Amino acid sequence: MKLTKYLYLLPIFAFVFYGCENVSEPISIEEGAQPAFVTITTESQQVAAGGSLSVQFQLGQTQEEDVTVEYAISGGAEEGTDYTISSGGAGNLVIEYDPESTALDNNSVLLSFPIDAAFGTTKELTFTLISATTASGESLNVGRGEIGAERTYTIAGLGEATVGTYDFEATTSFGDFTGELEITQPDSPIIVDGNPYLYVTSKITANAGDIFGINVPYAFNVTAGGDIIGAPNAHGAGLETIILDVGGTYDDATNEIFFDVTFQCCGAEGAQVLKTAVLQ
Repeated sequence: MKLTKYLYLLPIFAFVFYGCENVSEPISIEEGAQPAFVTITTESQQVAAGGSLSVQFQLGQTQEEDVTVEYAISGGAEEGTDYTISSGGAGNLVIEYDPESTALDNNSVLLSFPIDAAFGTTKELTFTLISATTASGESLNVGRGEIGAERTYTIAGLGEATVGTYDFEATTSFGDFTGELEITQPDSPIIVDGNPYLYVTSKITANAGDIFGINVPYAFNVTAGGDIIGAPNAHGAGLETIILDVGGTYDDATNEIFFDVTFQCCGAEGAQVLKTAVLQ
């Protein structure tokens, strides 16, 4: 009777044993398992002119050998004008097998977007997988079903703002203010944390005498859609520790600019400055 019970348990032990088999082994189509595949894992998204993007290609499981991936680039964005390929292949790349790594084998293409990319508009850049072949000549699936075979990146070009003197009204956590500010465009973009900014406001908070005791200039960009993208921190000498979350809008029809500022530093985290300025 006991022997019979143990015999019933043997298939269960066998199932558990094989279920623990190393999933990093290459997938065999002949054995009925899911075919091996490669995907573009960097999700479709909007990217900003002046920035960069790493587009990653990744295997679903190791093939224990190198895999060459062929892909196409399409869309309205023009190479050399709206984007450049800083590293990785142009049309193909090799995903190298690394026996020492526990991560899924992958490789990336680094894209850079000039500050004047898609200026005043938006342009699309689409990556489409064409083929993936192992060093021994085996073909892999491109995409996992309908996932990851194609990704589209929308380049949001920058817009223009009118430079000059603006009258502003500000509602802030430190009181309400009115006054003047200057918006200027330096001869060269202001670089903050590796990213370029075209414009500078002479005072991002309010007037001298507020929390900093001085007027703090701050760099920003205006998108083609009229959104304000502020630098991650102030760029003036000795002011780099002033970290603000700066957004807002710009209306080129009325020359009105709105800054929505939230403090991320200086013991005033969460404090706000809402400032509306109109060109004189």
